[in-house]
Amino acid sequence: MRIGILGTGHLAEFLIRGAGGRYDFVVSPRSAARAAALAASHGVGVAPDNQAVVDGCDLILVCLPAAEGVEILRGLRFRAGQSVLSAMAGVRLAALAAAVAPAAAACSMMPGLANAHGLGPCLIHPARAEWEGFLSALGPLHVFGNEEEFVAATAFGALSGATFFWMDRLAGWFAAQGVAPATARRLVAETLRGNAEVLLRETASLAEIQRGIATPGGITEALVARLADRGALEAWGEGMDVVLARVRGQSGENS
Repeated sequence: MRIGILGTGHLAEFLIRGAGGRYDFVVSPRSAARAAALAASHGVGVAPDNQAVVDGCDLILVCLPAAEGVEILRGLRFRAGQSVLSAMAGVRLAALAAAVAPAAAACSMMPGLANAHGLGPCLIHPARAEWEGFLSALGPLHVFGNEEEFVAATAFGALSGATFFWMDRLAGWFAAQGVAPATARRLVAETLRGNAEVLLRETASLAEIQRGIATPGGITEALVARLADRGALEAWGEGMDVVLARVRGQSGENS
């Protein structure tokens, strides 16, 4: 199956890596150095321009910057029978569909780097069978029928990126206490991976889990209390509110 990609940035590179040779890709020359590197490392084709990508593929993945992506799409000619999937943060389905008519349209969101390892969750709205196999190769797939629920869920893209800054701060703290940096990095990552698996495997609610692991007078309770006193836990929700306002009301920027 051949997939044409408009916008050859970091996200396109991550998704091509994650697909693991199961798909043929044709990319636009927007980032010439990255396109050439992907041609050398993954055998992708490099089209002379965006219209050539559209003309040569039935499936078109849009990884353009959201601020200008819809306008770029309006300047291209699509045909009936094509399917266009947008990974542009904040771009609504109606605007996308109008820009690519008469092709079919759907919107998606994924974290990016985790998809290069087949581990990042992918969202799609509405359901499009022709895209679901590809997205499932990149990580767990979540299909949304309701657009407002989908838009709210897309805020996870910012959450994904922010966790790298959080993990860096934690790993740095351990290293400052004398733990070897490589060990500190693994310790943080392994702790979070283990706890993430708990959420996926346990049927108990988060409140029940919290009661079971936060012993009164213990170290977990002490850390959580200090974070709460400094507003650190509330700040995550406040930050997500900012992200949600952006993805609901304007094109914004890709995560």
